Amino acid sequence: MESEARYIRVGIATLLLAALLAGGLIWLAGRTGQQDMERFIIYFRNQSLEGLQINSDVRMQGVKVGKVVDYAIQPGQAHQVRVLIQVDARTPVLQGVRAVISRQLVTGLASIDLETPPDAKTPLTKTENGEQYPVIPEGVSQLAMVTDTVQTLSQTLQESMSRFNKLLSDRNQRAVAGTLDNVRDLTAEMRKSLPELQASLASIHQAADQVAALSVDAQATLKQTDAQIELLSGAANGTLTTVDKSVVNMDKQVGELSGRIKLTTDLAGQQIESTAQSLSQAGNALQETGRALSNPAHALFGPSPDELGPGEEIRK
Repeated sequence: MESEARYIRVGIATLLLAALLAGGLIWLAGRTGQQDMERFIIYFRNQSLEGLQINSDVRMQGVKVGKVVDYAIQPGQAHQVRVLIQVDARTPVLQGVRAVISRQLVTGLASIDLETPPDAKTPLTKTENGEQYPVIPEGVSQLAMVTDTVQTLSQTLQESMSRFNKLLSDRNQRAVAGTLDNVRDLTAEMRKSLPELQASLASIHQAADQVAALSVDAQATLKQTDAQIELLSGAANGTLTTVDKSVVNMDKQVGELSGRIKLTTDLAGQQIESTAQSLSQAGNALQETGRALSNPAHALFGPSPDELGPGEEIRK
């Protein structure tokens, strides 16, 4: 009985130690996960999430740095998926990082690649619009770019083939055949007209020679004309110089004559003015003499008492 009781106590102690060890490990794992992992949110609108699952890899530069924690389609926004990822705290998630979907062609499983621009330096830690974690913007995957390019090339090829088919339609073929027939007829007519064309070219050549000869004669004539013009220009310059000198002499003579005329006019004016003054004085004297002779009594006996002014008396 004592040995069984001892075994029971040892078993219970062992179970307790194992439970404590497991609890400690779980607690340490939880603490380590909280301290060494950071969470981010990604909103995917343009990329398909086919093959993406919970715990799918999150990679940066081809290295696994985290995993997908949760994802859900936003209520009222059927084309937008909210994905919650968990990334190793040592991973430099910087501002400007973009999230793209990378998919394995064989298995079809998808993962999230974080693409960071070369010039990014500031860590992405700021939360916006009431989000609990920082938001990583959605990027454009290389596969999507290739798919868009292939689709664009396919559309362009289809349009080119459609236009090519229209170009090779029966109507266009008949039109091209008619054009070729017209070109053939035109070539035949030109072949028939070739002698006349050669004769025309010869005539044109002769006319060109005649024009060249006329050009030489015209140049000689122009040279003679230039010489005559130079002679006439020299004579005209001499004549203009003589005329200029004559005009200057005439200007001087006219100036002197004008001065003399002005002096004579001034002297005549003075004489006329003095003569007018003398005539005025003589007229005044004649008027006084006439008044005196008009009344002899007044001249002999003087004015009457009635004509005397105030203070005047008749002298006896």
